[in-house]
Amino acid sequence: QNIADSYFYMSKFDEAMFWYKKLIIAYSGEINEEYIDRYAYCLMTLNEYKEANMILKHLSSKKSASIEEDLDYLNDIDELSGRFSVENFPYNSEYSDYAPCVKGDEVVFSSSRDKGTFTEEIHQWNNEPFLDLYSTKANGTSGVHRLKGKVNSKFHESSATFSKDHNTVYFTRTNYFKGKKGFSEEGYVLLNIYKASFINGKWDDIQKVSFNSDEYSVSHPSLSSDGRYLYFASDMPGGYGDTDLYVVEINTRGVFSEPKNLGSDINTKDKETFPFISDSGRLFFASNGHKGLGGLDIFMAYNDQSGKINVQNLGKPINSSLDDFTFVIREEQGTGYFASNRPGGKGGDDIYQFKQLESLPENYPALRIKKSIKKQVFIPELNIDSDNKITSF
Repeated sequence: QNIADSYFYMSKFDEAMFWYKKLIIAYSGEINEEYIDRYAYCLMTLNEYKEANMILKHLSSKKSASIEEDLDYLNDIDELSGRFSVENFPYNSEYSDYAPCVKGDEVVFSSSRDKGTFTEEIHQWNNEPFLDLYSTKANGTSGVHRLKGKVNSKFHESSATFSKDHNTVYFTRTNYFKGKKGFSEEGYVLLNIYKASFINGKWDDIQKVSFNSDEYSVSHPSLSSDGRYLYFASDMPGGYGDTDLYVVEINTRGVFSEPKNLGSDINTKDKETFPFISDSGRLFFASNGHKGLGGLDIFMAYNDQSGKINVQNLGKPINSSLDDFTFVIREEQGTGYFASNRPGGKGGDDIYQFKQLESLPENYPALRIKKSIKKQVFIPELNIDSDNKITSF
């Protein structure tokens, strides 16, 4: 179990799958359902959707003899695929590059690329330099430049979002926690949101936002176009899952309201993160809790004609069987960026740029209603003994 979890949290899903399978066969009668869920997750990241569904069917059958479930979600995703064309961002490095955002005619992003200094600090988790914020012209007429001022430090910085006048930035930084480089006493990485102002050609006046904590992470901000609302991800107590999406209102004096959870229509028992609020007010985010293709997928939340919140997978090629996240779109131009660790990139995480081929309608049509199906305890593809234990598969 510990070996499998170690590989799982390092996103080495093929190795994790091998050990979760051993675990399920040895202890299927008493194993926590969470580990069967993780095994299915690993299968999906490797495009083994049939076997993943088989395992999840058995998991559901142990919880309930009859359960309503959409087994055709892959067909639904296929129907929504093909709305975008995707290509590599020309400024990716051999290191991790992700969290792009648009600032006027610039693209600002986070990267752990080698800064070429003799005093470079190396992050022990992935043996790469610490993340900083960089900028380049969106039209490709300039190189890549590290943001000037105090916005970059010797710790991780990522996930920037700018005010409309480009004079204020909110960004994520590893929390300085009792001098332990962002680790809590229990050894967990903590993240905080910071605010900076553009003064005399550089970023200065670095401030923590008031809703940060030394007990949990607050991260990945996205500012609404009118500057009134700040969306973010957090694992604060009282949420629905691993990390949830929240919003705060910013009043005219710059004071933040209490964080408000976006609710169970958007948040699941798993991870919702990297929110982006578009100019039209659409919410895009990454999740491994809603039905997807494996790993983190990118989703859009919208209100249908009845006012109900719906969450829709953006389909291929935006999403893949691995992690796809940090989606941003310029709706008027029909262009944007996202990050992924899919094969074919230059580094660990790479940035991709896209063009929109079909418009995103104001409201997606409601999905067809699926029929309730009866679950059977015995599944032919699995070998299960009389005690309902999986013996092989």
